[in-house]
Amino acid sequence: MIKPWYMVPVLAAVALAGSAAWWQTKKDQWQAPAPRIPDLPQFEQLPAPSSSVAKQALERPLLWTSRKPADSGDKKSGMAQELLQSRLMAVFESGKERVAVLQRQDGSVFKIGAVTEPWKLQSFDGRKAYFVAADGQRVERPLEPGNPPAGKANPARPQQPSLANP
Repeated sequence: MIKPWYMVPVLAAVALAGSAAWWQTKKDQWQAPAPRIPDLPQFEQLPAPSSSVAKQALERPLLWTSRKPADSGDKKSGMAQELLQSRLMAVFESGKERVAVLQRQDGSVFKIGAVTEPWKLQSFDGRKAYFVAADGQRVERPLEPGNPPAGKANPARPQQPSLANP
C-alpha cells in the first residue's frame, strides 16, 4: 500500500521539471524594456560669487588654526562715527602729554591720548580738540561744558557741619 505523503516529493519534482522546461523554451524571447528619460526640473544658473567673499575665503582658509575675521575698514569709520556722536568733556595736559575725555551717548566715558590707536589727539586750542586717524581722517570736537544737574550741590561730598556754636 502506498502512503499519500510519498506523493509530495513526486509532485515537487514534477513542478521543478516543468519550471525548467518552461525556462528553456521562453529564455530567448525576453527583451529589455525601452529606456525612459527621467523628467528633471529646470534649474536657474547660480550667480557667480562676489570677489570680496572669494578674497576672504582665500585669506582665511576654513580649517586653519589661526583663522581670524578679515579686517574691514568699518572699524575705523565706526570709531569716527562714535567720535562725532560723543561729547568732549575735558582735555588734560601735563607737559607734552594730552588726554581727551569724551562721553558716549550712553553715558560711558572713554579717553583718547596722543599715542592711542587708531585715533590720536593731535591738538587742542582751548575750545576744540582735533583728532586724527592712522589713515589721515580728521575729526574735530568742540569742548562742551558739563553742567551738573540742577538742585544738587555735589553728591560726592557731603557737607561738613560747622564747628562754631550757634
